[in-house]
Amino acid sequence: MKKAVFCLLPLVLFLSCSKSNLEPEEFGDIEGIVIDSETELGIPNVNITTTPPSNSILTDSDGVFTITNIPAGGYTIQARKPGFKNNSVSVAVRAEDVTTARIFLEPDEEEEETPPAEENIIEAEVTSWFNSVSGDSSFVEVEYSVSNISERTDAAEFQVVFEINTSGDTFFFDVEGTDLKQGQSEFGDFRKFIRSETAGDVIVSETWFREYDGEDEQ
Repeated sequence: MKKAVFCLLPLVLFLSCSKSNLEPEEFGDIEGIVIDSETELGIPNVNITTTPPSNSILTDSDGVFTITNIPAGGYTIQARKPGFKNNSVSVAVRAEDVTTARIFLEPDEEEEETPPAEENIIEAEVTSWFNSVSGDSSFVEVEYSVSNISERTDAAEFQVVFEINTSGDTFFFDVEGTDLKQGQSEFGDFRKFIRSETAGDVIVSETWFREYDGEDEQ
């Protein structure tokens, strides 16, 4: 009788582990809006990222953004746009549900009072890209260059937003850097998860920079 009990114990443990491993991952959505704290109007082209990471996207013309089909759990949503102070909110994404988020951005008065001496000194280019597949997941592999085309202004910080177009969706990926002096160029690459889609085009969507000021050490 004791032998029968000992033989059944590994089987019970195996079935218990198998059941937990087969539980499907649950997904939900986030719908949100970024609002100017002074005018209470939606802010377009705000860069939206999350922690843990999901998609890096931009708000539409009304300040609205949507992040779909992400694993359920807690997220911090960061919103950033030149001319405004960064802000973030925390949300809980529930399975098969839509979580709403409202983020208020305060205009950065110091940046408005001292605009960059040059309108745009950052030039970015996609030098090559291709699709790749790993298991059931699709990726796009991108190589790029970023140049400071100014003859008199150094960039203390810069950002480049890349837009990845597929037949089913549009994805964004942002690259940040510091200390890009006039006439200098940097080269880099990144890999972006695009679910099961296939990229049809990769372009530079937006660039941003900040000059050195009195508080920076060059």
